[in-house]
Amino acid sequence: MKREVQIISTKLMTPTPRKNYVRREKLLKKLETLCDYKLVVVKGSAGSGKTTICSSFVKENPEFSITWITLDKENNNVFSFWYYMLESMRVYIEEIEDIISVFQMIMHKDDMKRIIVSLINLLSKKDDITIIIDDFHYITDVDVNKTMEYFLKHSSENVRIVLLTREEPKFYVGDFLISGRLLEIGEEELKLSADEGFQFIRHTLQMDIKHEIVHGMNMLAEGWIGGLQLIALARSYHKYDCMQHVKVLNKYMIAYLSKEILEALEEEEKDFLVKTSILSYFNEEICNELLGKQDTKEMIIRLFQKHLFIINLDEDRGIYRYHAIFQQFLQHSFERLEVETQKKLRLRAAEVYEQCGDFEECIKQLLEMQCYEAALRKIEIHGQNPQGWSYLRHIPLTCIVQNKEMAFQLIFYHYCNMEFEQCTEILNTVYEGESGHHPWEVFVFCKALIEEENLQLDVLFIDEIEDMDISDVTKAIIYVELSFFLWFQERIKDALYVLDKASMLEKRMKNPYVKMGILSSLCQIKEDLGDLKECERLYNQLFQVVEQHPFLSALKVTCHIGITGIYLKRLQLDEAEKSLQHVQNDEAALGKPYLYNLMELQFLKGDKQQAKETIQKLQTFDTYQNEAFLSSLLKYAIHVDEEYVQQLDQFVPIYQQKNEKKKLRTEDKLLYAQILLRKGHIQESLQLLDDIAEFTRKYKMKILLIEALLLKVTILGNELQKYKRELLNLLREAIHYSYENHILLPYKRLDKQTQVLLMLLKEERLQDLNEGEREFLYVLLQLGNHDKENVLLSNRELEVLKVLATGASNKKIGEQLCISLSTVKTHIINIYSKLHVSNRVEAIKKATEEGIIQ
Repeated sequence: MKREVQIISTKLMTPTPRKNYVRREKLLKKLETLCDYKLVVVKGSAGSGKTTICSSFVKENPEFSITWITLDKENNNVFSFWYYMLESMRVYIEEIEDIISVFQMIMHKDDMKRIIVSLINLLSKKDDITIIIDDFHYITDVDVNKTMEYFLKHSSENVRIVLLTREEPKFYVGDFLISGRLLEIGEEELKLSADEGFQFIRHTLQMDIKHEIVHGMNMLAEGWIGGLQLIALARSYHKYDCMQHVKVLNKYMIAYLSKEILEALEEEEKDFLVKTSILSYFNEEICNELLGKQDTKEMIIRLFQKHLFIINLDEDRGIYRYHAIFQQFLQHSFERLEVETQKKLRLRAAEVYEQCGDFEECIKQLLEMQCYEAALRKIEIHGQNPQGWSYLRHIPLTCIVQNKEMAFQLIFYHYCNMEFEQCTEILNTVYEGESGHHPWEVFVFCKALIEEENLQLDVLFIDEIEDMDISDVTKAIIYVELSFFLWFQERIKDALYVLDKASMLEKRMKNPYVKMGILSSLCQIKEDLGDLKECERLYNQLFQVVEQHPFLSALKVTCHIGITGIYLKRLQLDEAEKSLQHVQNDEAALGKPYLYNLMELQFLKGDKQQAKETIQKLQTFDTYQNEAFLSSLLKYAIHVDEEYVQQLDQFVPIYQQKNEKKKLRTEDKLLYAQILLRKGHIQESLQLLDDIAEFTRKYKMKILLIEALLLKVTILGNELQKYKRELLNLLREAIHYSYENHILLPYKRLDKQTQVLLMLLKEERLQDLNEGEREFLYVLLQLGNHDKENVLLSNRELEVLKVLATGASNKKIGEQLCISLSTVKTHIINIYSKLHVSNRVEAIKKATEEGIIQ
């Protein structure tokens, strides 16, 4: 089945200005300066000439690289709007097909920013580009306006947008106004002067009316070109002078004037206009099919020549549309036809548009007649994607849930965008419609998902998804999203199972975007498990996928942020800082993941004030207002500032509520164990840590296990003689789970007592450790010296010490390291000072004992 988003090509056509149009010299000269601006806003009421002035400018200035988009109310969602934006750029971007393929697969509205970043990057390499967006007043959706504002703010200076609108744009334009990059053409400038009004009547409409009468008509219309045309047409169809009957012209008189025009036409012309008014655009073939005739071309040309508000979209292909004002009136007349006639024409129009490949228009016709079941069938065939699903908002839920596959996809789409109320509403309708019958297991899962129940549902429910008649791409994306949920529930085995399902689908599709999703999810799981080597290998694969597919370049920042997490867990702080520098100038990347990594880096470097400021930024995100993510932030915050310690008391009831609902994650339990310790509930803390250790051992969650073991060492370390054997065993186990992946982060805050235990482990149990564990122990011993004043040797001092240990003289050391003799002596003095020794023998002995050298 064809699942791709459909496009109405006529929305991307620059309207052909009518013959003998009035040259608005002043406005045309103003538009000729558009290259000096980033944003141009042409604002005026319906019929004020916005489209005409801009289309005539395009025609007269072929040297400008301009694309055109005409919007309607169906484009008022982020997916539909940006699909047309992307399509309009085919002439500029060779890789546009790849970007559109990625775009058709995204479920999260937040992912739109990545698409836009790719678009911005590709457009920056092109020559001057101007995009005219007509009827922008239809765009009221917050997400569309946010993304439009982002695109305008960050796109290069060679890209500019012209908005034709009846209202002010709903996004912020103050920056462009202040910087002098906003050009505005308002209602007053669009009004016809007396001379322009006369030219319009005499040359454009070719009506022989005296100058003084035209002047009076233009005064009555107040310079409004649409109103002037209506008066002129009404006058031409009547023997009396309409000026005697109409004292004031405003939007409330449009219906009256239009009626006079319509009733003055021949019955055949009137019938044609009324019945074709349901068409968003038309040509001879469409009209022939709709009306069951063979010769509508002559009628179209005749009506066009009568200037009846018919706009020529493509002169060569003979494609037209009605002006919105006139079409709205004609549709009032259409609604007075017999219901059966209306339905028959709408259904026929849907068939005709479907034959043309215009899914969007097909669906709109069916929805107008409330043919919901038919509309659902078309959406199922053509529109299983976010743009297609947006049409479902016009269909009653009781009808949608009859198609369980569609209901599930819609729930999942809303869930991905955190629109939980809509999810609940759909699920309630599903259960109400079951009338006692057991619904699909997948709906039971969705219900648990939305109501945040920790339901351990067998993942065999995925077999239901496997049997659904949906595209492999959609299935794969659903599996990837499910893996994140299962991972969050710490159901690692199940998360890997569904990712394996997604991987099998991807191998058949060879889809890079789906592959990125699978690898990203795997990286998250492997990092949390502590499989850092495997995670690093996966990130390298991600970088390779991005390099192979330039249209995915916006995802590179995600890879940099992700691999930073590995560096931080290994305490490779220089590498972590370099990795974050790759994305710090990319505003698209400066979200929660970036700030969280930055906060960790600041904390590990000891910059507590900066870490506190970053925590405050993180707390502005909705995510960290959610109790589910509180512990991940609080575990750092309580070590940064005393004020956060007070939040531990607020965490206690949250923990208890989660415990009752069995929604606790290991991270929550670890934080609660610290709270119990702070409150002096030692035995309760130890019991909780034992439970954590048992769970994390079972599922090989190395990092969390290490943290639990080390916290227990901290508690028992105060009674070294009593718990010596157990303490050494705990450290031995922690090192065993740490050494292979070089996990150092949990050891960063080791106290002095634990350092003593590490030395004891070296002295008494060194023979029990394998070679890798021994090396890691030496690293820990050196790590313990980092916080001691004047102890840590510089890289050059360490090099000198290693050569010194071979018995080399100062001269030989200088020759081997290519440094002067005086520099060697300086380094040796510093080494003696930092190690608190007075000669070479003592220096080598102490450095060896403390694991600084081997």
